[in-house]
Amino acid sequence: MSEKPETSLRKWRAGQRYSLDHVCDLIQQQGLKRPSAAKLSRIERDQDIPPDLLPAIEAITGIPAKELRPDLAKIFWGAQ
Repeated sequence: MSEKPETSLRKWRAGQRYSLDHVCDLIQQQGLKRPSAAKLSRIERDQDIPPDLLPAIEAITGIPAKELRPDLAKIFWGAQ
């Protein structure tokens, strides 16, 4: 069984040495409902970042939305 490549969100969090709970707190500080650590872990592993969380995660991490969700970038921003 092959593992999926590490996501940019997980790489960022590991590089910052932040826990899942800490990143959830940072998302809450952006004015959103605090996701659970389990939800954030699923997003890091195998779920797309929900569109409502995308701006907050982009602001926190500095990772461009088009890198976090290239599928949405194609739809909304016409990115290649």
